[in-house]
Amino acid sequence: MSDVARAAGVSAATVSRVLSGGAPVRPEVAEAVRATSDQLGYRANPIARALRRRSTQSVGIVVPDIANPFFPEIVQAVERALHDSGQSLLLCDSQNDTAIELGRVRALLDRRVDGLLIVPGDTRASAEAVREAAARVAVVQVDRHVDVATDFVGVDQDAGIDAVMELLLEHGRRTFAFVTGEMRISTARERATAYLRRVEPVDLASAARVHEGDFSVAFGREAAGRLLAGPELPEAIVCANDRIALGVLGRLRAAGVAVPGEVAVTGFDDNGFAAVSEPQLTTVRQPLDNLGREAVRMLLSAAAHPSSPPRRLRLTPELVERASTSYCAR
Repeated sequence: MSDVARAAGVSAATVSRVLSGGAPVRPEVAEAVRATSDQLGYRANPIARALRRRSTQSVGIVVPDIANPFFPEIVQAVERALHDSGQSLLLCDSQNDTAIELGRVRALLDRRVDGLLIVPGDTRASAEAVREAAARVAVVQVDRHVDVATDFVGVDQDAGIDAVMELLLEHGRRTFAFVTGEMRISTARERATAYLRRVEPVDLASAARVHEGDFSVAFGREAAGRLLAGPELPEAIVCANDRIALGVLGRLRAAGVAVPGEVAVTGFDDNGFAAVSEPQLTTVRQPLDNLGREAVRMLLSAAAHPSSPPRRLRLTPELVERASTSYCAR
């Protein structure tokens, strides 16, 4: 810092104010200090700056499965929003393990993050991690939630499933199956509940065709295999995410079942593969850019106003109709 001060012809205190964003400095002086700092390759020590400010200007995020394309998209949306506020992002993957999740949360708290975004891996078992974080920093639960009093932003799951079911019913589909991830995850449970609410008045047998596994292509193939082994295929298979739907499509195609002629298939998320699958997948698009912006906005607000009551925000998804659904040919 002293080298920058000598080269710029100012005091070390002035250099510190410019580089730390402290007390205001005349624009021409600040510009000269920054230019000199760049020329000399000087970078302020972020740890020392954090100790002075009692803020690291960083936010942590914990996601359950970074291999799922849905979660990197959330992370990217959050990072874009944080960049605008001058914050950096620390990412952790809990690997769908609540013990790892708790360890990752504690590690981020030890790094003195200013706030935490978390996608809980389990409706009940993740409560400890969320509760521990909320006792120390501002917390926003994103996409999924547990019963802990923090801010939450997610998507209106009912609206997404309602849109799918309305489309399938309009196309003459009357028998259904639902393939989902584990019900210990709040989004899986909410989508299944919405499916059952819509299907029970139409076909009670369809209410029994709920296949629970994980949110993977492999489980989609497995569930489709079970349905193929049954007495009769349903006219539509509603999948709780796009990865499951891709597995279902692949297994049906291998069995020579025409989609959508014999069976319609739908997904949820609109990940990058939905538009290039064979056939292209009808799905529910989640507004991930908006989700990331709102998560960051809520987090910064909660950090600035820690006594404010928790807020819950549900964003409206969009049905994207593609080739995997059409009028029933049976």
